[in-house]
Amino acid sequence: MSSWKWFLLSFFGGGVALWITDVVVAAVKPNDQGYAVTIVSPAVLILFYLAVLRLRKADRSGPSTAIFAICGMWVFAILFIMLAQAVRDGFKSGIDGDVGYLAYLFVSSFIPTRIFWLVTFEGSIFALLIGTVAMLICHFAFERSRWIFPPNLWAALHHSRK
Repeated sequence: MSSWKWFLLSFFGGGVALWITDVVVAAVKPNDQGYAVTIVSPAVLILFYLAVLRLRKADRSGPSTAIFAICGMWVFAILFIMLAQAVRDGFKSGIDGDVGYLAYLFVSSFIPTRIFWLVTFEGSIFALLIGTVAMLICHFAFERSRWIFPPNLWAALHHSRK
């Protein structure tokens, strides 16, 4: 598989693997704000990581699954916590086409301090932090040889400094 496909699988898969349990727990147990999510979400993320690592066993190069899973977890955090809150609420309160609110959420998805703040209020901050630390450990334990910055970009940056 190409590097782009591994990147996309890691990015989207890591984000969905961590946050899907938040939505499922919200549907099954609406009053549980964090304990089940804190335990189950990182466990599902690690299972996803192990499955992808097994698929990539023969491929020694390419993007780091763990690092790009971290990026996906942080970028998709706000989307999934808003979905989980909507599920808890029974989709009763909506934003009713408030474009400003949607734009705020979209921009906030790329600002780590805003993500941290909103995830804390939702009750899933420990799941996010445990998942982040787990993926950092996985990267350094299993994927040191895989790149974080594409080799072509890295070479171009080094060449431009000379």
